[in-house]
Amino acid sequence: MSQIAENYKRVDTVTPDKLFPGHDALRPDATLSLAGTTQVLHFADRPPLSLSFEDKTVRWTSEPAANVAYPVGEANYEAIEVRQGLLAATINHPESNSNDMVVFDLAGKRAVIVHTVMMSGTSTVAERSVILEAGIGGEIGERFEPTKELVGKRIHWTYGPTHFFEHIYIEPELYVWHGIIGPEAGMGAVEPTSVRKIAEKLYLFTWSDRGTPFNGALVIDLNEAPKSAGRLVGWDPEKHLISQVIVGATGVLVNETNY
Repeated sequence: MSQIAENYKRVDTVTPDKLFPGHDALRPDATLSLAGTTQVLHFADRPPLSLSFEDKTVRWTSEPAANVAYPVGEANYEAIEVRQGLLAATINHPESNSNDMVVFDLAGKRAVIVHTVMMSGTSTVAERSVILEAGIGGEIGERFEPTKELVGKRIHWTYGPTHFFEHIYIEPELYVWHGIIGPEAGMGAVEPTSVRKIAEKLYLFTWSDRGTPFNGALVIDLNEAPKSAGRLVGWDPEKHLISQVIVGATGVLVNETNY
C-alpha cells in the first residue's frame, strides 16, 4: 500500500488492551431496575427471546431454531438508565464471542439490540454486527427509525482524562473520527455507521471499524449538553476472546454544517 504520510499510524495497531484502559473513566453508575424482571422480546423474523434478569446476570431462553446458536444461556450484564423509562443493558457472552447492547423502552414496550459476533476464520477474526428490533411482550408498535439528525454535527467527546476524540457525522451511514488524546491520538478514519432515533434528541449510534474487528454502540443524548453512554467491543488476540468496555462521555458541539 502506498503511504505518503511519514508518521501515519495504522488503526489496526491499537488493540483493545491498549485502547480500553481508561476509556471507562466517565462510565455511568449501574442500575438494578431490570433485576427481578423478565422481558420477553418478540421479533418479526425469529423466535421470541425471554430475558430473566438478576442483579448481575441474565438468563435467556429461546425456541430452538437452526439460526439460534445458544437457545439457552447465561451471561453477565450491566444496565444504565439513559432517560426515565429508557435503559441500556450490555450483555457479554464470551462462550459465543458475542455481545449485545439492548436499549429497553419500557413505556413504549419495545427494544432495539446491537448484536455483535466475532467470527474466527482460518487466519483472521472478523466482526459482524446487526441491529434487531423487538416488541416487549408482543409485536413491536412504533419502530426505531433510521435518522439523519446527526448529519453535519461536529462534536468533541471526552471519555476521561486519557481519551479525547472528535467526531464529524458526515452522512447518515458514515462518520469521521479523529483521536486527539489517548492511544489513538493522531489517528483517524471514516467508518460505516447506523443511527436510530430512540426519542427526541436521543439516538442509538453504532459503528464498525474497517481496519480491525471492533464495534461501538452508544446512546447519544443531545437534549442539553451532549453526553453518551454505551459499550465498545473488540477482539483480544492474546486471550482469543471478545473484549468489552462500558463507557460514558461528555461532549461539546463545536459546530454544525448544513450540507
